[in-house]
Amino acid sequence: MRTTEKTSVTIALVASLVLGLGGCCGENRSNGCNGLELHPIYSSALAGAVIGGIVGYQSDEPGEGAAVGAAIFGVGALLHEIDREHRDREPKDECTKEVVVEIHNDNGSVTPVRLKRKDCAYIGPKGERYEELPTEEQLRPIYGLK
Repeated sequence: MRTTEKTSVTIALVASLVLGLGGCCGENRSNGCNGLELHPIYSSALAGAVIGGIVGYQSDEPGEGAAVGAAIFGVGALLHEIDREHRDREPKDECTKEVVVEIHNDNGSVTPVRLKRKDCAYIGPKGERYEELPTEEQLRPIYGLK
């Protein structure tokens, strides 16, 4: 490979690194920075391309090195994203917790009503079932003081 080709590839790789990974990363925009924000898979593939390009440059194959690096880092990031999506879709423990709704009575007292969550529904103390968390107004006729 000629020296001008190596220089061009090096400049392109460094420019990609600066654009993709430099400056603000987009996660903290409170400082008003509008840096380039890429999906994590693209960011990882870009980093892999840069690293692979640098390694490939040492063996006179920067293009192949960049492609292999991008593929390896990109697939790794893709697998990480798939795993994260899978974990986000798993049922949470909150479906088995207890919730307390307070009913404010006319005499100023408060009656706590303990609802148990079962299969992501709410079960009242008398066995009644609510598909969504019942409001104080819904529970007042049953558990409130008159």
